[in-house]
Amino acid sequence: MAEQIVPEMEIINLLDNEPINAPVIAPTANIPALREELAVLVSTGRCKEAIGKSMSQEEVRRLDEK
Repeated sequence: MAEQIVPEMEIINLLDNEPINAPVIAPTANIPALREELAVLVSTGRCKEAIGKSMSQEEVRRLDEK
């Protein structure tokens, strides 16, 4: 099963364009794949550059499914 990798700009656009009270990710989004992409950004040191926030691998693991 091939996994789809979400481009960094798509993640940034989701964060920038969503209202504060709305969910950041559409309900049909592949949450595990997005979490994996975020984990890759953290491990490569590009998380701050991509989403504007530094995170640790532990913080990525603790994120809820929303």
